Amino acid sequence: VTMTTYSETVPRDDAYEKAKYMGLEDFCRYGSKNNVDIAKKWAKKSYFLPTQYEKFRKAIEDFEVRPDDVWVVTFPKCGTTWTQEMVWQIGNNLDFAKGREIYLNARFPFIELGGIVPDEGFFDSIGIVANLPSPRYIKSHLPAPLLPKQLWSVKPKVIYVARNAKDTMVSFYHHYRNLQDYRRNFNDFTEIFMKDLVIYAPFDTHIIDFWHMRHEENILFLTFEDMKRNHPAVIEKTIKFLGKSFTKEQIAELADHLTFDKMSKNESVDLLLETKDMRAAMNIKKLDEDFTFVRKGKVGSFKDDMNPEMIQEFNDWLQKRLTDLNVEPELWKIFFLQDPSKK
Repeated sequence: VTMTTYSETVPRDDAYEKAKYMGLEDFCRYGSKNNVDIAKKWAKKSYFLPTQYEKFRKAIEDFEVRPDDVWVVTFPKCGTTWTQEMVWQIGNNLDFAKGREIYLNARFPFIELGGIVPDEGFFDSIGIVANLPSPRYIKSHLPAPLLPKQLWSVKPKVIYVARNAKDTMVSFYHHYRNLQDYRRNFNDFTEIFMKDLVIYAPFDTHIIDFWHMRHEENILFLTFEDMKRNHPAVIEKTIKFLGKSFTKEQIAELADHLTFDKMSKNESVDLLLETKDMRAAMNIKKLDEDFTFVRKGKVGSFKDDMNPEMIQEFNDWLQKRLTDLNVEPELWKIFFLQDPSKK
């Protein structure tokens, strides 16, 4: 069977130079020619990844999906860890003790991680997932077109989480700086974000593709903002989606376990701790002393990093993109945090 994914070269201009992280200097865009029915809902886009990903491309495309898998898929920094912990606890009848003992990435591994880091940090993250006993909990940041082909035929449960664009970008910058050894400033990062030169970009179509699939019965579309606004309601929705049932008390207990305060003190979900050895092997140090993995967890905190001119420039860019992509008002609100008319 021929591969449905393809790669395209990225022009090596000044902006490309600003995209480098962890010593990785070669990047491609990867897309898919998959013509399964559901692919008609996808924007025909290709996504920015280091060429390291080439090693994983076929294995991910042909990955054997099981019907009882549970996938959490997001663009980075949209509440992935928070959602994973919620989903794992629901699937494991609120086993807080076990959750504390085992790192989240062992309970809920990140399938393509070995394909986005330099050789020194390489490991077979796909093999780890393949060998897990069922039911497997699997994390990915891959966009719909690059996910395993069997996802669309086997149809396991997939939970997708979106977040407003500015908070995502700011959070991703701090992540790049402190986990990915990114040495450039925030202005440079904003530029590469807007030019789709950060990994997994474009951000907009990543979300839009899943938004268009949100009515599929095996897909649950959540937002970071809804989780902040009314977490118990999102927890209930997720419980129902996963076919479980819990008492009001248990839901309150889980909501408490997932508060920002508790999450920031929970070492099992702290990627900084968990990636310590991997980062040491690659000689990566965090650049901000006070950086914590569970950082602010607020809605609208982009204002701490972006001045009004930057916000205006970013909004103009996003508005043009969403207009070109013909995005409906309801989704526009997710990207912008508010009505386009009240920009």
